[in-house]
Amino acid sequence: MQQRRLASIFEPVKLRLIHRRLAPWLFILLALSAITGLAYRVGKKWFGVDKETGNFLMSLHTGEWAGSVFSTIQILAAGLGLLFLLGSGAAMFLKSKSRQPMRLFHRLLGIALLLPLTATALTGMAYKFGEDYFGISDETADLLMDIHEGAWLGKELKVYYVLAVGLGLLGAGLLGLGILLPKKRPAR
Repeated sequence: MQQRRLASIFEPVKLRLIHRRLAPWLFILLALSAITGLAYRVGKKWFGVDKETGNFLMSLHTGEWAGSVFSTIQILAAGLGLLFLLGSGAAMFLKSKSRQPMRLFHRLLGIALLLPLTATALTGMAYKFGEDYFGISDETADLLMDIHEGAWLGKELKVYYVLAVGLGLLGAGLLGLGILLPKKRPAR
């Protein structure tokens, strides 16, 4: 009985409903994370953002401004929420027949960013929990941040990776919100 209930959650109709209900709330958290991550990386690379401003942006990005417990909750909610949206979106993509342009662009952008966003969510959570609760080594922390920020592409391309992933996440989120808006009906 329990297994059947769990399986019923993953039926396309329920999955779509859960995705649609959670996405607007998660978008607030994900947009904050994307915007502050973009501002930090682009600001440091191209505009010479000072250390104090960079620390402020990172405190918003990680939730540290409200303390360690809130930071853990923020990163966990954003990371797991993003993973759920990516997974449920990928599952719906495979069964999709809709040809509405906004929905199609939302899905294609989600699929194109599936691997980078998954890596970003997983490494962001692993870094936070590793640093705060498991005492990971500096080498492991550096590796997680290299993956999180795209440093594996090289020093010069890291900023472009952050731009692509951050703007892609914001774009997919805004397209998703646009799908949820009521449709205008033609006047009779």
